[in-house]
Amino acid sequence: MKKQYIIPIFVPHLGCPNDCIFCNQKSISGQKKNITKEDVKKTIDYYIDNIKDKDAEKEIAFFGGSFTGIDEKLQEELLEVAYKYIKEGQAKSIRISTRPDYINKNILKRLKKYKVRTIELGVQSANDYILGRVNRGHTFKDVEKASKLIRRYGFNLGHQMMVGLPESDRKDEVNTAKALIKLRPKMVRIYPVLVIKGTKLEREYKEGIYEPLTLVQAVEICKQLIRMFANKRIEVIRVGLQNTDEICNPDNKESEVVARTISSSV
Repeated sequence: MKKQYIIPIFVPHLGCPNDCIFCNQKSISGQKKNITKEDVKKTIDYYIDNIKDKDAEKEIAFFGGSFTGIDEKLQEELLEVAYKYIKEGQAKSIRISTRPDYINKNILKRLKKYKVRTIELGVQSANDYILGRVNRGHTFKDVEKASKLIRRYGFNLGHQMMVGLPESDRKDEVNTAKALIKLRPKMVRIYPVLVIKGTKLEREYKEGIYEPLTLVQAVEICKQLIRMFANKRIEVIRVGLQNTDEICNPDNKESEVVARTISSSV
């Protein structure tokens, strides 16, 4: 079986209409400027040149922000650059992440044209009250509608959920996992909440309104969720944000994290 590599390209906050209280995409991605097609080419070339296994399967992934919500012209420019590598046989497919309310038939037809294979939806919670509490700007009905449409058009469906959101408890998070399982995603990411500098959640944390999960609490709930997904043969491809110079121990003066529960990968 061929090894698989993901070539990550971050589009922080592009296309995202809301400021979720936990989100500062520029801090999370470590990228302070918006992306251009030249940046995309440079990033892809760097990874292709440095992946030693030249026969490995490579997937170009647009992470962060809401890819299908960015300006359509820029969206096509970025996809066109990535698609060139697929046509030349240097990459196998494209993956994007986006919001559930930024999916429709026309968008999916465009993504098909550029050989996008996987679409990950930022779900966060199945509880509409909690979605409103964190200013997501969509409901779980949007998640259900988008998920079914994505699968109908033949894409791989991915979901991203969070644990430890304000006013969310273990029952809410278990119910979210159950709701996602019913929608039959191929893969899931689980993100325990990090309190990031420059977010509304940071203010709530400092004012004593919000208290993050303890490390033990985060591990226990993530362990339960992983078992739930595994029992349904749904792959959990990551738990926690990837460590970077900005996303690291809050004791580090360079860290953008004010408070954390857990940050690791599986």
